Amino acid sequence: MTNKSKLAEEFMETGRLSSLSIIDMHTHMGPFYGTYLPEADLTTMIQTMDRENIKCIISAPHSALFDPIGGNSEILAAMKQYPDRIYGYYTFNPNYEHDLDRDLASFDQVEGYVGFKFLPDYHKYPLNGEKFTKIYEFANERGLLLLSHTWGHSLYNPPQMVEELACKYPNIKFLLGHSAPGETDYAIEIASRLPNVYLELCDTGRLNGMVQKMVRGASSEKVLFGTDFPWYDPHYMLGSVLFSGIDDQDIQNIIHHNAIRLLNRKEYTKHE
Repeated sequence: MTNKSKLAEEFMETGRLSSLSIIDMHTHMGPFYGTYLPEADLTTMIQTMDRENIKCIISAPHSALFDPIGGNSEILAAMKQYPDRIYGYYTFNPNYEHDLDRDLASFDQVEGYVGFKFLPDYHKYPLNGEKFTKIYEFANERGLLLLSHTWGHSLYNPPQMVEELACKYPNIKFLLGHSAPGETDYAIEIASRLPNVYLELCDTGRLNGMVQKMVRGASSEKVLFGTDFPWYDPHYMLGSVLFSGIDDQDIQNIIHHNAIRLLNRKEYTKHE
């Protein structure tokens, strides 16, 4: 080990973290066309969460991302079935008709919604496009989370667009999904400078030294634990954090404390 982390030692000795639960800010669920995901069934995901001491996940099901008919029905059902374990992003695909006015009108009455999820690179629609404006205004009024896929040098979701939007909508908490690979240095810089921009670890653990670089550049309070579960087992990303060379306080911030602070609602902390 490169650090003297007691949390890392606990994990090495027991195979899990029992002293601190994990909150995963970037997950999906359900089948994905053309790819077999053995962990994608909700019941199986809950079993994995129990085994790995994951307190709760914030999810945008594959059906919501790509199925205009199913829409957000799957996350609504999952949140109702597991109200203390599953929370959701309302997912918006700008290529299809949504009854957005109806959904926003009922948003506050849905137990478990924390914000919105966009996938601009896949949907081929820019993050700063006018079809998103109503959602930005709604989220800004309420101080909600907005998780968007980001990629460096993208036409649709580069970190520069997040910077532009974060300045325009200062009450939205912008989560840079994947932390803009190819321009991660720029993503780190804007996260360090703008109070409402956060880095998200999904798929970055394979890059040696990246977690430590994010913490040094933006502080551990601006880095969020996300895994893309069920595409990856959450323990994969957990290991990347535990053995990154950062101290236990930084680890605690990333895998738990930052999420509690951002979610900022009683139901997330009542079982702490």
